[in-house]
Amino acid sequence: MTLWIEWFRCIHQLRGACSRCATFMWMSLVLAALAVRPDLLGVTSFVRGSFLDPFYYHSLLHFFHSSALDLSHLLKMWVKLAIQLFDPVTVNGRFVFVADGLKVPKEGRKMPAVKSLHQESSDNSKAEFIMGHSFQAVSLLVGSSVGQVFAVPLVSRICEGVIRHRSRKPKTLLDKLVVLFLDVVQAADVPAILVADAYYASQKIISPLLAKGHHLVTRARYNAVAWKPESTSKTKKPGRPKLYGDKVILRNLFKAGKSFLTAQSPVYGEEKVTI
Repeated sequence: MTLWIEWFRCIHQLRGACSRCATFMWMSLVLAALAVRPDLLGVTSFVRGSFLDPFYYHSLLHFFHSSALDLSHLLKMWVKLAIQLFDPVTVNGRFVFVADGLKVPKEGRKMPAVKSLHQESSDNSKAEFIMGHSFQAVSLLVGSSVGQVFAVPLVSRICEGVIRHRSRKPKTLLDKLVVLFLDVVQAADVPAILVADAYYASQKIISPLLAKGHHLVTRARYNAVAWKPESTSKTKKPGRPKLYGDKVILRNLFKAGKSFLTAQSPVYGEEKVTI
C-alpha cells in the first residue's frame, strides 16, 4: 500500500516536468492494474484493484488521451516482441494470422462508441439487437510444445460508432479490417496468410491483400458465384461487349462428388478420419 502511494507521488511530481517520463510511469501502473483488477469495469477497476485513492481516477483518464504515447509505435514493438517470444505457425514461409469481430454489450447509455448492433449469431440465447461496442481483432497463430496451436492477440480496435473525420464515402468494417491487418503485417515485415470466417470473403479484403503480396483463407459464402470467360467471337455485335460468360453457382459444384479426392484428416487428435 505504501509503495503505491509513493509511486503516485512520483507520477504527480513528474507530470508537469516531463510528460514522457510521467507517461512511462502511468503506463507501468496501468499494465499492473490490468493484471490484478478483480473486474472489468473500466478505469474504476484499476482504482479498486490497485487500492488507489479515488482522487487519481481523473489522472488515469488523462493517461489514455495523452499524446506522449504513440500507439502505432507501441503496436510495432509488441508485434516484433510476440514474434520473438513465441513460435509462429508458418505455411510455405508465410506467417498465419487470424481475424474476427466481437460485439460486447454495454449498459452505459452515454459511453463513447456505444451504438445499436445486430448480432448475426444463430445462438437463440443471444438477443438479435444489443447496445454495445463492436471490435475487430487480429491475432498471430503460434505453436506450443505439446503440438497445439493458439492465438496471441496483437491488436483490437473499436470499428463502429467512432467517427474521427467525416467523408463522402465512409469506410466499412471490411475496409477497417484491411487497414488493421496491414498495419500488423507491416510491423512484422513478413509475408502473411489471413484466416477469417465467411463474412470477410469479399473483394474488399481479397484485392488489397493480393496487392501487398498476402493471401486470404476463408470459407466461400453460400451465395458466392463465379463467371466463365466470355468466348471471343469474330463477328461484332451491336452494344457493349460482354465481360463475363455464363454464371456458375459455386455451391452446386459440391454436388459433383465424383470429382473430389479423399485424404486423411490433418487435424490433431483425429485418427482414421477421411475427408
